[in-house]
Formats: sequence, C-alpha cells, structure tokens
Amino acid sequence: MRNVYAWLVTIVMMTAVLWPSVALATPEKEDSLLHTIEQIIAWKKQDEKIAESAPLLSKPFLAHAGNTNGDWYPVGLGRIGYPDDYQAYLAVIKNNVIERYKTKDQLSDMKATEWHRISLAILAAGGDPTAIGDINLIADGTYNRGLKTSLGAQGINGWIWGLITLDSMRYKVPDDADMTRTEIIEEILSLQLEDGGFSFYQDEAETDMTAMAIQALSPYYQSTEEFSYTQKDTGENVTKTIRTIVDEALAKLSDMQTATGGFSTLDDPNVESAAQVLVALTSLGIHPNEDERFKKGDHTLLDFIMDYQMDDGGFVHAKTYNPDNPSSLPDESNSMASEQVLYALVSLYRLENGYRSMYDFRPENPQEMKQQMMELMEDIQAINEQTNAKQLQQLLDTYENFPIEERSYVYNFHKLAEAAKKQSIPLDLPAFSEAYEVYTKGAGTIAPIYQEQTAPRSITEQDVERIDAIPTPLTTEPYIDVVSLIDQFEQADNKGDFEKQLAQLYEYKEEMEKIEAEIQRINEDVLDQLYPFNELTSKDQDNVNAILERFNALSPYDQGKVLNYEDLKKSKTQIDNAVRAQRISWGLGIVAVGLLIVVLLRIKKRRRQRD
Repeated sequence: MRNVYAWLVTIVMMTAVLWPSVALATPEKEDSLLHTIEQIIAWKKQDEKIAESAPLLSKPFLAHAGNTNGDWYPVGLGRIGYPDDYQAYLAVIKNNVIERYKTKDQLSDMKATEWHRISLAILAAGGDPTAIGDINLIADGTYNRGLKTSLGAQGINGWIWGLITLDSMRYKVPDDADMTRTEIIEEILSLQLEDGGFSFYQDEAETDMTAMAIQALSPYYQSTEEFSYTQKDTGENVTKTIRTIVDEALAKLSDMQTATGGFSTLDDPNVESAAQVLVALTSLGIHPNEDERFKKGDHTLLDFIMDYQMDDGGFVHAKTYNPDNPSSLPDESNSMASEQVLYALVSLYRLENGYRSMYDFRPENPQEMKQQMMELMEDIQAINEQTNAKQLQQLLDTYENFPIEERSYVYNFHKLAEAAKKQSIPLDLPAFSEAYEVYTKGAGTIAPIYQEQTAPRSITEQDVERIDAIPTPLTTEPYIDVVSLIDQFEQADNKGDFEKQLAQLYEYKEEMEKIEAEIQRINEDVLDQLYPFNELTSKDQDNVNAILERFNALSPYDQGKVLNYEDLKKSKTQIDNAVRAQRISWGLGIVAVGLLIVVLLRIKKRRRQRD
C-alpha cells in the first residue's frame, strides 16, 4: 500500500507524456488488462452470434436493452471507451423506457434498481438519464422514489444503488425532494452489521453487499463529516465518519477473503463476488496488488479473478457445479460472470491510468489538476514524525485549493488529517455531502481510451436503403432497426430533406407496436383462458378457435413470441379429438337409446299379444 501512490504518479506522468498513443493504441502485451477486456467483448459477440467486426450494441444484443442482461455490458464498454454503436443503444433504451412508462408501474413496482441500472448504462453510453423525453430517471428513481414506493423497498440494494446513481454526476437534490442525499447515506450506514459488513438479509456479512456498500460510500471516504444514526440490527445510536465505517467494512472483507485470494457467497467461491470487491477497492484508490490486506500469501484478488477465464475469453461463475444454481457450469463461460469481470477490470484500468472512478461519469479533470493531486498524494505519503506543523499546513492549503467535489480523489487525505490532528491543527472542512450538488442534468462521458468513433450526423442514401429493405407485411422482427433509424434521422442535420422517410419509419413503429400489443393480449388470453393446456375440454373449443385464429394471423416470427405457442397449436388437435370423442359418445348414446326404445316397444308388443 505504501508504494501505490508513487506508482500512480509514475503511471499518470507516463500517460501525460504518451497520451496520444495511449488513447488510440490497443495493448501490446497479451496479458494486459485491455487485452483481457477485449477478449470478454469478443466472447460476448460470439455468444450473441454477432460478427466479430460488428458492434456488440446491435441486434440481437439490443433486444436485451432495459434488463440486467442488456445494460451492464454497455456500462463496461462506455467506461473503457470501446468503439461501439452507443447511439443505437441509447435509441433503443430510450424507446424502452418511454414505452414502459406508459404502464402503471413504469419500470417496476418494487425495484428502484431498474432506474439505477438503466441510468448508469445511459450515462456510460454518453446519454442523459434526466432527459428521456420528459422523463427524469434520476428524480423518479432516487430522491423522489419514495413518492410511490420506498427507495429501500427491495432492501439495501435500493439504498446502495440509489446513492451510486445520485453521485454518478453529483446530481443536485431539489429542496422539495422526498429524500435528501444525507438521508440516503444514513439509511445505508444504519444497515451496517456488528461485524462491520453489510448483508441483504441482515444476519451476517455478505461479500457482494459489503463491496457494493463500499462502492456507494467511497466518494465520502476522505470527508471529515460525521453522521449520526440508529443502527438497525442493534438499535444503538452511533456517530461515525464514513471513513471509519468503510475501514470496518474493508477489515471484514479482508477476513472473508479465502486462502486463494478470492471470495465466496454462501460458501460458494465465485468470480462475481471477487469482481465486486475489485470495484470497491479501486473506487477507494486501492490497487489490489498493492494492499497487504488483500493478499493471502502468494495469492492476490486479481490472480483469483483471472483464474476463472476460459479459453474462449469469457469467464465462468464458479469452478464447481452447484445444483441450486443452474448457471454455475464450471466448463462454460457465463454472461453475468463475464460482464461483472468486464467492468471490474475496466474499473482497475481506470485507476491505473488516472481516470475518474468507475461510477463517476463527469468529464475528466484537466491533466494539470490530476498531476497536482498525484504530487500531493506523494507528499502526504511521505509524512513522518519529523514533518512539522508548517509543512502539514502547506499540504492542507494545497488540498483546499482543489474544488470540494474533487477532493475525494486525494485518496490518502486521511493520513494528512490524522497528522494534523496530532499537532492540534484545526480542520474546518466542508461536508462532501453538501458539496456534491453540482449538476441537474447532462450527458455522461464515454472514456477517450480508444480512437473515438461517432455515427455520421447526416442521412445518406444507404440509410434510405435500410428503410426500403424492411420487409412487408410488417413483423416485430426489425423493430430495433426502426427505432435506431428514427433516432438517427431525428438527430441528423439534414433531417428536413427526409421527412417522408421519417414519417414512414414512425408508421412502421406504430404498426409494429400494435402487433406487439396483440401478442401480449394473446399471451394474457392464453394464460387466462387456456392454461394449463392438458386440462382443456370440448367446452373450451370456442376459446381455442378464437385465439388460434388470432395466432395464425401473426407472422411465424411473431408466433414464436406467444407463450407456449407449440402447446397452443397442439391444443386445436386436443380439442378436435375431445369434440370427436364427445360426438362419438353422443352417437353411441343415441344408438343405445334407440335400441332401448326398440327393445321396449317389442316387449310392449309381446305383452299385448299375450293379453
């Protein structure tokens, strides 16, 4: 840990000198972080059956936009600045949000993290989550979430990711907001366990929750502000700095680290837990290879993570199969494991190269300020018993020259604060929680690490040909293409020359949404009227025929989006057989009654003859 600041200074100096080549170069060494990051992206393209030369953010991957399978990869891509089609992702996710907002629960009835994940992905792609049409995801998902459902309705997750999202651009919280930044912080602090960690279930510390809590609190680690709150598991009233709380959580994580350098969840060693710890450490300016607390013998956290990489470039969840977790295949790369390792390695790369922390999406500081911060950290690290009060005051003056909202990047300020306290130097520093009121809106920043690739701002004949290539009669299959084209046409500087084509796109979009709505209605009717299929009888004939008629009117592609569509098609045969059996039964019944009548008539006739 002692050499990490000098090491960072060297890295930043080299970056400043070599920046043009660093910004545009791909890695030369096969074991470099960028090479591993690119391997993960290549694996994900292969997993999605996307051509190696094509963007990951295209079909079919964009079909996942708006859910956990589709939003974390854009975060990793944007934070490393990987060349991709960010505009396509923004177009699709914007449309996804607007359409979901038309429903009663909007993005979710309980999970505030839907707002948080999507907001972070939008920022990573260079978008503004406060301006999705007239929708403000930051307001609705964080400081005003309580107007509908508590931010913590889903547990500690809501509080943690609410704070991460709120601080992602140092968003201002309006005076009339339902909840303040400080109140969100105090909710997280109140959930700390006696062992120093955090847990979703509030019984004993969990690796992932403890690491995520550190990620949320990391921007406040260097603040001298004290927070008073009631600890929920003990009822004790406590007053602590966030640095104290984070140090306790770090100590717990160090205790939880296994002899192999990794971490477990419910006694299940896995790479995702280790990835969350890596993000937590790097958010505090800690390199895992430089901190003795996170090295176990010859094993480091980074060694553990890299041991989970497969030959195809992806990462496995675990080394042994857990029957309670079907995704824990030890010989097959896992999408969630790979995405978490992706953004964890990106977080480490950003630390090594002097960029902002993983979830700080503001524009990068000027290189001169970064250099001054590194020099100050080096001077702070050199503080010893011979450092006098005058020298400490000079360091404090340098520190206070930095904008308050940037001081969290002086990663070792706490050492200066402790030395000043020993020499009775007063510290009257403003609270970070009050200083983090910077932006009300604005787009996130895509990292300038690779050569920037921007979509053309003018509509071309090739774009018009893409519209002509959309097959009719329409299906929902090209919906993502249409949404992306609409966004591209709307943003183009020659939009006025193509009003007819834009109107055509909007017509296509409206028609596709009608088809999608019909698919959803059929799904609802299937569940309500026909499920379970094996219990259908002849009484269900009219319902089956009516739903099948609507089903058959759909294209083969759209039929595949109907729930249990193969069973639905088989239900026609099942009903026909039931009706046929019923008719045969009726026919046999009629024959039997007829025979019975004939027999009775004959008996009656014989009796008359005897009489």
